Parts: sequence; structure tokens; C-alpha cells
Amino acid sequence: MLEKLIFGPPGCGKTYTLINVVRDALKKGTPPDKIGFVSFSRKSVEEARTRVAAELNLTEEDTPWFRTLHSTGFQWLGFKKEQVMSKYDYGNIGNEVGLVFDNNTARNSQDGLISVSAREGNKYLEIIHRSIMRCVSLEQQFSDTEDYNLHWSLLKKLDAVYNNFKKENDKVDFTDMIRGFVKGGSAPSLDLLIVDEAQDLTPLQWRQINVMKENTKEIWYAGDDDQCIHRWNGVAVSDFIRACDNIEILNQSYRIPTSVFSVANRIVRRISYRQPKNWHPMMKPGSVNYHLSMYDVDIDQGSWTIMARTNKIVQKIANSLREDGYLFNLYGSPSLNQNMINNMKTWELLQKGSKLPLQMIKDLYAALPKVGNNAKIKRGVTKQLDFLEHDLILGYDDLVNNYGMIAPKDTSSRDMLSVSKDNRFYMDALTRRGEDFESPRIDVSTIHAMKGGEDDNIMVMSESSRACVKNQNQDDEHRVFYTGVTRTKENLHIVETESENRYQI
Repeated sequence: MLEKLIFGPPGCGKTYTLINVVRDALKKGTPPDKIGFVSFSRKSVEEARTRVAAELNLTEEDTPWFRTLHSTGFQWLGFKKEQVMSKYDYGNIGNEVGLVFDNNTARNSQDGLISVSAREGNKYLEIIHRSIMRCVSLEQQFSDTEDYNLHWSLLKKLDAVYNNFKKENDKVDFTDMIRGFVKGGSAPSLDLLIVDEAQDLTPLQWRQINVMKENTKEIWYAGDDDQCIHRWNGVAVSDFIRACDNIEILNQSYRIPTSVFSVANRIVRRISYRQPKNWHPMMKPGSVNYHLSMYDVDIDQGSWTIMARTNKIVQKIANSLREDGYLFNLYGSPSLNQNMINNMKTWELLQKGSKLPLQMIKDLYAALPKVGNNAKIKRGVTKQLDFLEHDLILGYDDLVNNYGMIAPKDTSSRDMLSVSKDNRFYMDALTRRGEDFESPRIDVSTIHAMKGGEDDNIMVMSESSRACVKNQNQDDEHRVFYTGVTRTKENLHIVETESENRYQI
């Protein structure tokens, strides 16, 4: 069996190279359903699917094994959607053990990276999942967890209730999909398997790859050890570096300007264990700028991504931007609810005498208060709309006369939607700044969440946490900030706070 390892430094066209591998395989007569492209990351797989669709005219049906690792397990083992743990399932388990889970628990675990949450229930659940992904005992994972507010007795109780619930209700989580695949010991027959972002695979995910390898003729591993930033999830960079001896290093970045390259090089040379690489930046200068505060940076124009080491710092940034009247995406979600904005516009159009499609009316009705002194529509009328013709258009008078509208026409859109006091202040601040309510040009996230992305203007906060600064394995910190600065296409802004817990970029 042919094995090859691709090292792809930032912006060096790793995905382009891998799509060319797929193209060459197709030219040699390999059927598309005999080609696999897997990763722990949805972002990576979705990008590959988009590229093969655009460049090779292949649909999802043509490429059934372009999947995340958990989705590969889901498909191969024949699970059904209704078997996947839902937020209601987590709610029932929480009620039984006396713990509260984040409402996004089910959705946020899809990448095989257990999402961090302030909810106590999630902290316990993370220990359970990580013990499985690391292939260590629950006791070992609990011992390795640096949170002394958690209790072993409660963890054991949750583990027992959680597993029993899944068994009795025929439910699975995303970890089960991988674990079941490994235990089954069989895999789809493939002529070519590409493993993207392989530097971030956990021990369990490597076991899954090894099972798949047994039924594969040719396998390519791709990633960048210098961007291996998930060791806390059980990832060992050595598993990637030692995957095979047949290696290729992509040596030309199509993203990084020369000035940013110099900063990146300074950081990456601090990493003690890595694959040496000789790669080159774009022949454009770009800029590197140092600041004492994020307020010293002019972000009024252009596309921006602001990154920090921890969720706590990210939230501080988000609060500051909100106070200053900037619209932004926080972890991909708009800082101002877009459904609310759309419904406000719907009401304003109705006020002006417009007749609107039924779906816009249904969306508005779903958001309106229906009981109490603040009711805007009569109770129960929302269901009436489900029986109307889909192409029907309705105006304000139609709603009043036939469909339970009781709000006066002169009701402001903010009062109509019962916009909170905080959101009213925020909307006023956005208006004063002249911000577009619908098109955030600023993204805010942790460096971890931004991995794989890029932007014209990048701001990296050097502030970290005491735990990160005191981390015995400083390679982790070097890799994180290396990943952060290399998201830059044009201008890098480094904010060097006076905090004692900061990384020296």
C-alpha cells in the first residue's frame, strides 16, 4: 500500500494539492465512490466537497466517503438521525443527575472536539468524552482535569446514567460513532483515502484511520504539525509526524506577506519538537503593527478578525465592541439576532401598506407575544397560517380582519418584537456609528475556533491566562499563537497588553 505524508504550512495550497490528488485518481479511472476524504473537521470536509463540486463536477452522491470521521462511522454503521443524542435527551439526563447542560451541547460536539462550556454539566461530560477520545480510563481523565470544583462521585453517576440512557433509548453520540467503527473492525473498500488535518487526530481517531487503512489501497495524510493545537483533547503531534516516511513539504505560501512571515518564523522556531520546513511567503510586504490596546486600532473599515487565546478574553472583546456600536460575528453568530431584524423589517413593511408573502408573515407571528398584556396577536392564530395557500400575500388589514392581529398599526417595530432594553441600547449605538445591521465585517473568536480561516486584517491579543502561561509544555502556546498570526492576508495587528499573563509575540 502506498502511503504519503503532506506537510502544509499556512496558505501553501494544501487543499488545492489534495484536490489534485483526487483529480489524478479520477483520470486513472478510480471511481469517485472509491475515494475517501476524511477529517475531524466539518470545515475541512465541506471545503473539499465544494471544491470537487466546482472543479470536478462531483456531487455528494458521487462521493459518499467525503465525510467527517464521526459521519463516516454514522454512515458505515447504519445509524439513523433519530438515534443521535438531542438537546432534549441531554435535558432529561441533566434532570436525573441534577446537572445543567448547554443548549448547544448536541450540536457543538460534532467535530469530535469537545466544546468548552461554563455549564457544570458540560464540564463533566467533557471528561467522559475525552477519556474515550484519548483511550484512557475515566479515572485517569478525571485525574488529568485541572478543575478542583468537580467531584468524582458526581462524574461516576453521570457516566452511569448517560450510558444507561443511551442503551435504553437506542441513542448514540458523536463519540459512539467513532468508537463503534473501531470496535466493528471493518471499513468501506477504498482505492484512495485522504486524511486531512491529520495533525489534530486523537488516539481514538487514529485507531479509526488504522481500521480504514486496512481496506484502502493508497492513503495520504495531510496537515501541519506547527498548527497542532488540540493536545488538551488527547492529540499527540508525534502520531502525525511519524505517520509514514514518504513526505512532501509544500514550500510556497499564497497567503502570508513577508512581514508577517518574519513574525511567524520567530514564533515557530521556539517549538522544540517539529518537522523542519523550508517555505516561502508571498512577495508582498503586508504590515505588522504593535499596540497597547485594541482601542488604538482603527477597525472602522475593511474586513477584520479579532482573536484571543481564551474564551474569557473573547467575551471581553465582544462586550467592548457591543458597547462601542460595532456589529460583529461571535464564533460565527451575529451579535444582533438576524431573525429579530428580519421580523422588524417585515413589520415596518406592513406599516407602510405592503402585502407580503405568507412565509414572512409566519416568521413574524412565530416571534410575537401571544399572551398577557403585551400580546400582539390572538392566541392560537399562528396555526391557522399553516392551512393557507403557500403563494398567498397578506397585508396589515388582512391580518387584523382574518388572522388575529391585535397590535395597532403605529406600534414601533421594537415594541412589536419586545426588544430587550440591552438590545435597544445596542441598536442605538449601531445606528450612531452607521453600522449595517445585517452584514458583520468583524469576526471575533478564539484562535482555536479561527484555525483554517483567513482575513485581510487580523488582530491577535497577546493576553493569555495564568494556566496557559504556566503550562509545562510551552510548545502548545507557541503553536497556538503561530496559528493565530498566520491567518493574516495583509495586515497583522498585535495587541500587547500589560497583563503579566501574556505571550511574547
